[in-house]
Amino acid sequence: MLRESSSTSPLSRALRFLLILLVSLAALEAAAAPIDPSLVKRRRERRRRLGPLVEELRIAGNETFDRDTLLEYMETVESGLFGGVHYDYGTLTGDLDNLERFYAVQGFLGASAVLEDVELSADSLRVRLLIGIYEGPRWRITDIAFEGNEVLPDSLLRASTELERDDPLLSRALDRDWRSILDEYARRSYLDARVEQKIERDDTEHAAQVTYEIVERHRAFIDSILLRGNDRTRDYVVRREIIPRPGDPFDPDETGRTQAELYETGLFHAVWVEPDPADTGLVKKDLIVGVRERPAGALDLSMGYAAVDGIEVGGQIENRNLQGQATRLRLEAEYSEPSRHGRVSVADPWFLGFPVSGELSFMYERNDEGTYVAENFGGSFFLTKALTPAVTVEGGYTYERTIVFDVTETLENVGESYTTDVLLAATYDSRDDVLNAKRGAFARTAVDIASSRLGGTNDYLRTDVTLSGYKEWTHDRVIAGSFTVGWIGPLGSDFEVPASELYLAGGVGSVRGFDRNSLGPEGEGGDAVGGRALMVSRAEVRFPIAGPVTGALFGDAGQVYEHLQSVRLDELAVGAGLGVRYDSPFALFRLDFASPVTDDFRVAWYLGIGQAF
Repeated sequence: MLRESSSTSPLSRALRFLLILLVSLAALEAAAAPIDPSLVKRRRERRRRLGPLVEELRIAGNETFDRDTLLEYMETVESGLFGGVHYDYGTLTGDLDNLERFYAVQGFLGASAVLEDVELSADSLRVRLLIGIYEGPRWRITDIAFEGNEVLPDSLLRASTELERDDPLLSRALDRDWRSILDEYARRSYLDARVEQKIERDDTEHAAQVTYEIVERHRAFIDSILLRGNDRTRDYVVRREIIPRPGDPFDPDETGRTQAELYETGLFHAVWVEPDPADTGLVKKDLIVGVRERPAGALDLSMGYAAVDGIEVGGQIENRNLQGQATRLRLEAEYSEPSRHGRVSVADPWFLGFPVSGELSFMYERNDEGTYVAENFGGSFFLTKALTPAVTVEGGYTYERTIVFDVTETLENVGESYTTDVLLAATYDSRDDVLNAKRGAFARTAVDIASSRLGGTNDYLRTDVTLSGYKEWTHDRVIAGSFTVGWIGPLGSDFEVPASELYLAGGVGSVRGFDRNSLGPEGEGGDAVGGRALMVSRAEVRFPIAGPVTGALFGDAGQVYEHLQSVRLDELAVGAGLGVRYDSPFALFRLDFASPVTDDFRVAWYLGIGQAF
């Protein structure tokens, strides 16, 4: 839900008052310290009990790793401008142990970290520390050998591991290599293979030889598929998502894809796919597919206020697992001062037994446009197919009836039209998070063909293209961009386009800083009436502020044109601003402040959930 207001809103005044109050309290506390000796004494005694503040922390002898790297493994650091760190001998001893463990993991098996010097200030309230690092020689690998392997050759096993001859003896890398060898056997269905890693150290030469002793055993095959936890969901609903079949060899890739497919149904909180532990050592193993079901029903309510629409309330009731068959039934309703909207839909993820999602829906919409009221009735049927995890195609048919009433003539029917169209669309989505993407891309192309031959009164072709990209260049610093174009062209001699199908732009969904749906051709009353061509471009730079709070600098540009031939870049409306986002455990909340760049300066603010795009 978005909100719009001027910069002198009650929220702005409240924020300014809170800032003045905090500054005043800080000034009073700072002024009280030198005046009240008892306060100074109490603070000094409290600091003595906690230990002296670490004024300086020096590290000497470290040649391989810099000071910042070593400090990541220590709790004891220097006191900063906004917080003091107190010296504690027990904590520092643990820090020294952590440094020695860190060096050992990096191959410095004889390294040591020692507290060399502790220098207290005259009043014992501050301390300077000196830590000495004695790295010593770094152990290296002289050879890597494999024994007992017949199915997989040495060359393949060496290619799957990270460490090579003459590399440092890195314990974590050794652990990853051991797991990589096990994974290579598991990919080929050798689930009972055993790999033992032996390290022979030569302390004189500071070297080590690594040997992998392998017992390959036999391939494993699926005997039966056992279901667990689907109390409400019918067995066939789970089984149709399972990729491997009885008699197939165990393939971790297929079990992983099965787990992903079951999650994608939206029916389960948790999914696990694994061989039965009781069958360890057997050639034939049962495959256990376990699930933990989500509640089938859901109720969502929303309420808000927008300057353009006034009060708006909405609700949605859904059953996502009707009769345990994964059929979804959804009822939606929204009400605001200028509009009402209702929709009922039923969807089946396996339409007629095929892995294609089918959805049938019916809708009613009423819009009050001031001098006239438009009512829309309609229904649609769509089929959707996921070709890959990122690529989806869809197609469908929509029938819509639009009736226009003249308010000045006591709701006299002044116009009626029927729109029947076929939609074809393709979507590519590799975003890491739909509501807060940091990496990936989104692209969608849709072609909407309206034809009187399908029973309607309009003939036109509508094309929409959206491209979005996201790039994280450093931690939590993201560049995001989006570009949308659309146009409506004639298919026959009669080129009438219903008002509900025309493009509108302006506001949080397109160009921030302008009123919602205020851009483009205007009618007799000065209000935007929509157009047959659209162009919108948006860009954001998102950056961290503190903890879950992040900021954004953004710029939007866009316009609606009467038709494609009238598109002119110098007529683009441009808005810019800044925003704050709070990533709560429930959702990402967004607050944006924007102003037009190509118009008179004025500030509007928008409140919503998720990133703007």
